[in-house]
Amino acid sequence: AMAADRLRFHEMGLDNRLMKALADLGWAQPTLIQEKAIPLALDGKDILARARTGSGKTAAYAVPLIQRILASKETVCEQAVRALVLVPTKELGHQVHTMFRQLTAYCARDVRVADISGKADLSAQRPILMEKPDVVVGTPSRVLAHLAARNVTLSASLEALVIDEADLLFSFGFESDLKGLLCHLPKIYQAFLMSATLNEDVEALKELVLHNPVTLKLQGSQLPDSSQLQQYSIQCEEEDKFLLVYTLLKLGLVRSKTLVFVDAVDRCYRLKLFLEQFSIPACVLNSELPVQSRCHIIMQFNQGFYNYIIATDEHTVADPTVTVLQGKDEEYGVSRGVDFHNVSNVINFDFPKTVESYIHRVGRTARAGNPGTALTFVSHTELDLLAQIQDALAGGRALKPYGFKMEEIEGFRYRCRDAMRSVTKQAIKEARLKEIKQELLNSEKLKTYFEDNPRDLQLLRHDKDLHPAIIKPHLKNVPEYLSESFNGANMARLWENTGIHSVLGYDRSSHIRVCVCFRDIGEEPKTAAEALSGLILYSFQKFRKCSVHLYKVNRENVQNH
Repeated sequence: AMAADRLRFHEMGLDNRLMKALADLGWAQPTLIQEKAIPLALDGKDILARARTGSGKTAAYAVPLIQRILASKETVCEQAVRALVLVPTKELGHQVHTMFRQLTAYCARDVRVADISGKADLSAQRPILMEKPDVVVGTPSRVLAHLAARNVTLSASLEALVIDEADLLFSFGFESDLKGLLCHLPKIYQAFLMSATLNEDVEALKELVLHNPVTLKLQGSQLPDSSQLQQYSIQCEEEDKFLLVYTLLKLGLVRSKTLVFVDAVDRCYRLKLFLEQFSIPACVLNSELPVQSRCHIIMQFNQGFYNYIIATDEHTVADPTVTVLQGKDEEYGVSRGVDFHNVSNVINFDFPKTVESYIHRVGRTARAGNPGTALTFVSHTELDLLAQIQDALAGGRALKPYGFKMEEIEGFRYRCRDAMRSVTKQAIKEARLKEIKQELLNSEKLKTYFEDNPRDLQLLRHDKDLHPAIIKPHLKNVPEYLSESFNGANMARLWENTGIHSVLGYDRSSHIRVCVCFRDIGEEPKTAAEALSGLILYSFQKFRKCSVHLYKVNRENVQNH
C-alpha cells in the first residue's frame, strides 16, 4: 500500500494513554506487521504471523494486549493474570518486558507487567506473582515451575497467550514444557504465534494453540533488499580470518557498531585476546555469564560504550562432542530475539551452519530502515553452504564477492602471527575464568554474602593476576609504511579528487620517508607551512586523526622515490 493509504495508530481506536506512549517512542506510523496484526487482534482473532526480525513483531501483539486490558479494567476491578507471553530466552524476556513498560508509561498502575524469565529462586519471584500482574513474561520452563509450585494460576483468568519467536521454542528444548504448560490454561483464549520462519515446529504449535487463525506472511524476503542491506562474502581460510578481521577493524574499513559471530565460546575469547594485542577493545557475550550481565553488555553496546561484540549462536552450531566449562545457560540466545540497536555491520567470522542461522545473524543489522552491511568469511569447505544461502535468498545473487585482494594485506601477516602465538589454550581458559570471577564480584546478589564472608571475597580478589595473553606494545600501532602501502591503490583517486599526492619510500635502516606534493589546483600553496597545514586538515577531516613526521628532502630525493 502507498504511504497515504497506510492505516495509522490514531485510526485504530487506541486508548489515549497508549497513544501518548507511542508518540514518546517516536513511532509516526505502524510497521507493516503492526498495521495488519493490531486491528485483527483487537477483533479477537488468533494470529499466526511471519515477519522478519526487526519488523516490530513485539509491539504487534503488545499494543492490542494493553488495549484489551485497559478496556476490561473499565468494567472489571478484580486483579488477575490476563496475558501470558512465552519467550525462548531470558534476553528476549527482558526485551519484551522493556517494550511493555515503555508502552504502559502512562498506565502503569492499570497494566502491571512482570518478567519471570530470570534465574532467581522461585520463592524470590513468588511475591511478584502473588500480586497477580496483568501480563506475565517468561520462558516455558520457568512458567511451568511456578504453576507447579502454585505461585500462579491461569486456568480461570487467562485471556491471551503469546508465543514469541515460536520457531525457536522447540529447538531450545521447550517442547515438553510447552505441552505441560498448555494443560494449565483455560479452554478458550486468544493466541498469537510470532515467528521469523514458519517451519514444521511452528506448524505443530499452530495445531496445539491456535483456533481458526489468520495467517500473516509478510515480506516474502526475510532480509531487506540490497538498497538497505549489502551482503558480501570473502573466501579465506583459518589464519586469513584473523588477518582479515584485524585489517578491517584496525584500518577503519568496518566502522561503527559491529557484531562478530563465531561458533563457540572459546572462539569468542580467542578472537577477543587476538584483538587485544592490537588495542582493539571488544566485548564477549558469553552464555556462562548471568543474564543480568549479558543484558547489561547489550545495554551498554546500545548506548555506545563500545563498538564491537563477539557472540555465538550456540543452539544452531554447537557440537555436542565438544567439552565445555560447566554452568552454561541453556536459555541463551543472541542471533535472534535480543534487541541490538543501530548495528551497522555483522561479520560472520565463522560460517553459519544453516540458512536460518544466516538469516537470524544478518537480521541484527539494517533494521528499522537503517542501512547495514553483512560480511561472511567462507572457507573452501563451506562453498556448498554458501550456495544454499545464495539460492534461498535471491537465486544466487544475494552475497556479492567483497572487493578485497589478500595480497594487499600480506604486509600485516607477520604481525598477526606474532599476536596469535600469545593466544594459547591456557590463555583462553584463564580469560574465561577471569571474566566469570569479575562478574561474581559485580553481582548484586552476592554483595550481602561477601559482606558476611570477607575472607571468600579476599580469596577471589587475591587470586593470581591473570595476563591471559602477553601484550606486545609494538603491535598497538600500525606502522605508516604498512598503512600507506595498503592505501596505495587509492592514491591515484586521491590525487584526482584533492590534488594531494603521497610518494612513499621505505628501507629498514631509515624506516620511512614521505614526501607530499601538491598539484596546481588553481592556487599553489605559497609556503611549505601552508602546504603542510592543508595536508593536516585533510587528514583530520578524512580519518579523524593525523600523525606528522617532518623530513628534509630535496627534489632529487623525491624523483628517486
